[in-house]
Amino acid sequence: MTRLDRFRRRRARQMLRDESGMAAVEFGLISIVLFTMLAAAVDLGQALVIRRDITRFTTEAAMVLAAASDETQAAITGQQINAKAANILPGKTGIEIGSTTITRKNDVILVRAGTMTYLPADVNASAMATLANNDDGVVVRASYRHEPIILGFAERFGLSTRTFTAATVALRLRNGQY
Repeated sequence: MTRLDRFRRRRARQMLRDESGMAAVEFGLISIVLFTMLAAAVDLGQALVIRRDITRFTTEAAMVLAAASDETQAAITGQQINAKAANILPGKTGIEIGSTTITRKNDVILVRAGTMTYLPADVNASAMATLANNDDGVVVRASYRHEPIILGFAERFGLSTRTFTAATVALRLRNGQY
């Protein structure tokens, strides 16, 4: 074996034992997973906050509308609430708000004045459960379309845009009396 061969073998063994730069490679491999998990956690937290805020808003708005003295005042208050939609979720656009006054007559919910022309099936069922015959009530429904932070990446894992919807039915008049 020549001196050059021995030198090459010794150099090869030294290179195989050399671990400098391994931390950078390991960090590069692990950081992708960590940053993905961080983005998912932030997105999940944001979605939960949005759902909570929309539910809270519909409950509070329904109580305000239920306290209105007459149907005209409730309609005006509903329009004012719709005008201030940007204050519900600051920085979020595309919030849809609907409100209306309703009456239960002969086990049928009648939609009266407001921005909603019909009640979805789940809201209608909630109104039937809340109101007795000859009761007046109000309905407030809000929805928001939420997109994940990293939409393209999230779609690979089944996370896509989602619409959060909340509706609240509140009693306004029991048998025509406060």
